[in-house]
Amino acid sequence: MQPLHKAGELAPPVKEAIESLLGRVLQEDESVGIRTYRANNAPAGPARDMAYRRLLGRIDKTAGQGEERPRGELDAAIDEAVDFVRHNPE
Repeated sequence: MQPLHKAGELAPPVKEAIESLLGRVLQEDESVGIRTYRANNAPAGPARDMAYRRLLGRIDKTAGQGEERPRGELDAAIDEAVDFVRHNPE
């Protein structure tokens, strides 16, 4: 697990560099964590087409799961999730 650093405790040059990458000012009560990943080459040609078709299929499957539920039930679930996120930011 990567350590988190409180924005208010960062050295000014470090904080400025992070803000530059984020494109916004960090708030003093925010925490910052940094992760690195190895770059992967995007597929090309037929492999790219296949990946695209698989992605669209997955999106259609996910979208279809909500069709079995009444509209009001879906709206209530979305409202509940939004309310939870607003009141539990971490």
